Amino acid sequence: MVAKLRKTGRGLWLDEEMERLADPSSFAFDPEDAWKRLKLPSRNPQVLGRLKVLAAWREKEARGKNLPRGRIVKDDTLADIAGHPPKTQDDLAKVRGLSAGWRNNDIGARLMAALDGAEPLGPDELPERGPSRPGLTKDGALVADLLKLLLKIKAKETGVAAKLIARSDELEALAAGVRKDLAILSGWRFDEFGRDALDLVEGRLAFATMNGKLKMTRTQEEHVA
Repeated sequence: MVAKLRKTGRGLWLDEEMERLADPSSFAFDPEDAWKRLKLPSRNPQVLGRLKVLAAWREKEARGKNLPRGRIVKDDTLADIAGHPPKTQDDLAKVRGLSAGWRNNDIGARLMAALDGAEPLGPDELPERGPSRPGLTKDGALVADLLKLLLKIKAKETGVAAKLIARSDELEALAAGVRKDLAILSGWRFDEFGRDALDLVEGRLAFATMNGKLKMTRTQEEHVA
């Protein structure tokens, strides 16, 4: 596979991804801080207190079994449990993302034990509010839809899964005017998709149909100095 990537000129893609994965800061952290790496479902101290203990529990389970965190419980499921905690272990079978076996297995029991020890976060533990991104207007939502269409086209052209190139929230942020801290605006993602995506939202690129096929067309000629 590595040889194939090199042969197709995508070796740098692999280098970028491996450099990110090899960064010790991606893995070396206290399980008690694991919740800070998740997309927070709420700023409610009780919900965050439950998320904190659940994330720490999952981190310890994953490390003990040498498995990815998502193989234990996915992020969305963890957030659902934090927001709507089951009253008994039997209720785990009703949680989206968990199998019926969680109602009476050992890992379900450990999850409930962690949940029982949850306490609301104190004021000093609450995360700071980050700078809010501009919201999508009706026109912005349409632009985001165009970006998703462009992503499908680029994914087909490159033979790379769309979800590996860009996330929906990044497309919406780009459509809303964000230009910083987006993965699609750097590295191989910019080369393969981000450059055209930026041109699309800034009016330099448009969709057109030719002979019944959807094509991209430049709306402005580049001027050479």
